[in-house]
Amino acid sequence: MNSSNHRPPAPKYQDSTMSDKAFKHMIFWFSLFVVLFCLGVFFAVGADMSNYS
Repeated sequence: MNSSNHRPPAPKYQDSTMSDKAFKHMIFWFSLFVVLFCLGVFFAVGADMSNYS
């Protein structure tokens, strides 16, 4: 037999401990937090600017 036909097995990588569902939930809650934070900053700056006019 030819030794080139005998390849070592491909390395097996460990599965991620975070499920796909948990990852999508994390992205959703983080994006919701960012949107609410930006809205809060927008309204706070707008309320602050209304005092100067």
